[in-house]
Amino acid sequence: MGRYLNAVIDLLQRVAEANEEAVRAGAGILADVIARQGLVHVFGSGHSQLLALEIQARAGGLVPVQVIYDPTFGKAETVEGYAVSLLRDYELSRGEAMIVISNSGRNPAPIEIAIAARERGLSVIALTALEFSRSVSSRHSSGKRLFELADVVLDTMGGPGDALVRVEGLDVPVGPSSTVVGGALINELMVVTTEELVRRGFEPPVLRSQNLDGSEVHNQRVMAAYWGRIRRVI
Repeated sequence: MGRYLNAVIDLLQRVAEANEEAVRAGAGILADVIARQGLVHVFGSGHSQLLALEIQARAGGLVPVQVIYDPTFGKAETVEGYAVSLLRDYELSRGEAMIVISNSGRNPAPIEIAIAARERGLSVIALTALEFSRSVSSRHSSGKRLFELADVVLDTMGGPGDALVRVEGLDVPVGPSSTVVGGALINELMVVTTEELVRRGFEPPVLRSQNLDGSEVHNQRVMAAYWGRIRRVI
């Protein structure tokens, strides 16, 4: 018992130490965007979409987060041109930011989103496993991997194949780390962004849990500047 949990605790500690500078850089970018009442767009394909959904419309989270939703949940992430078609439903404005999440960083969907965001003048923050990504080739015709297209890279530090635990008698490792570590790291980014906004004297538009008394009035107030601009997924 505890092998996976202990492995995750150890990994989270190493991730916290390794990403301090990147988190602060990413938070500075997001604070700039939010202070101008811009949107923070976020895309993940497959299981990475769980991390995109994690930070939209969440109690204790920031309002101006727009998920670029993939209705196939990753089934088409290796098809070039597919991800770009998703962007037809969203307005990306110069000076905003795009967070792109991909553990391997090698598949066309996240790579195309990053390329399109850069072409439209958005800053790109990648959430990926650098060691893993550097060990594999790109599946996109550009030859690029996600980390090579980002202004800031947040490293989940997962090894090739993602799984953490070896079970005696089994050749395949178990216990993937990318979701739990990625969730912690992207929430750290949002918390530090909130702290940076407060430091600048800007009231962060943070949602209060709808299960707390008085939350409806508060949430309507902080969402007012974004009515009609954000497509809610959940």
